[in-house]
Amino acid sequence: MRSVVLFALMAALPLAGAASDRKSELDAVNKLIDDYGAYQAASDALGMSKLMATDRVCLSQHFGGRRTDNVLNMKIQQAQLDIQNKEVPGIRDYVEDRERLIRFLGDGRVAAVSFFRYITRVFPAGTPAEMMKKYAADPPLAISLVLEKRGEQWTIVHTHASDLMVGH
Repeated sequence: MRSVVLFALMAALPLAGAASDRKSELDAVNKLIDDYGAYQAASDALGMSKLMATDRVCLSQHFGGRRTDNVLNMKIQQAQLDIQNKEVPGIRDYVEDRERLIRFLGDGRVAAVSFFRYITRVFPAGTPAEMMKKYAADPPLAISLVLEKRGEQWTIVHTHASDLMVGH
């Protein structure tokens, strides 16, 4: 009886290790998404670019359609954010992600991620109405990411963002 219990425990050990590995990968992907949101809240597109492959493909009406040169894409976004912050000093964004779904594929080296992103933009007192209209926050977005594990680091290789349907 003792040998059966010992055998069962030995057989379960690799499964326990796999569950632990999966949890650490899930934590790493969630941290990357948290960092992605924090960089966005800080108006730091160049910081966001550190999480992305240089050949990342981005599809979004908010970021110029389909872009395949991520370096140029993020430089453009940073220039736009710099102008916004110069024209409206003190503007702040609060980023909230809801309903994250993460699925691992390809022996755990690829992650498909989707979530809803809500951005609340707060303007300083006295901001003219035309500036508030010009720099209104993006509507809530449905975002899908494809992440690839390169070495020990998760990297965003594909992004799709579209307006969230009314009622969600």
